Amino acid sequence: MPAQSASPRNSRRRRVRQARGVGSRRALAFGLIASVVLALAGYLLLSAFERGEPTSPGALTIEFSMSGFSPSRLVARAGEPVTLRLVNKDSKFHTDGGGWHQFAIDDLGIDVKLPPSKTQDFTFTAAKSGNFEFYCDVCCGGRENPSMQG
Repeated sequence: MPAQSASPRNSRRRRVRQARGVGSRRALAFGLIASVVLALAGYLLLSAFERGEPTSPGALTIEFSMSGFSPSRLVARAGEPVTLRLVNKDSKFHTDGGGWHQFAIDDLGIDVKLPPSKTQDFTFTAAKSGNFEFYCDVCCGGRENPSMQG
C-alpha cells in the first residue's frame, strides 16, 4: 500500500515539472521569435536611415557626383512649391572636395551643401519665372566645369 500512497504525490510532482517545462519552452520560443522580429525591424530602420531615405513623395530626384548633375535640366512652375531629392553619389574618399557637393541657384537664393553618400529633400518656391542656372562650386572644377552646372 505505501506504493499507492506515494504514487499520487509522485504523479502530481511529475505534472508540475511537465507544466513548468512546457511553460518555459513556450517562453523561450516567444523570446526567440520576438528577438528575431525586433532585430529585423532594427535592421530595416537602420538601413533606411543609413541610405538617407527621403520622406517626401513626388520629389524630383537630382543625383550628383564627380561626373556632374543628372538630370542637368529641371522644369518647374513659378509660385508652386518644388521638392528636390538631392542625392550625393560620391563617397568621402572622393579626392576633390572630400565628396561634398552643392546645389546652388544664385537668382533664387538657394545654396544647399550635401555631405558624401547622403540624400536630402529640399523644398523651395520660385517666386519668379525664368531660366536659372544651378551649379556646384565645391569640387570637380567648380562652376566652370560644364558638367557641374545645369
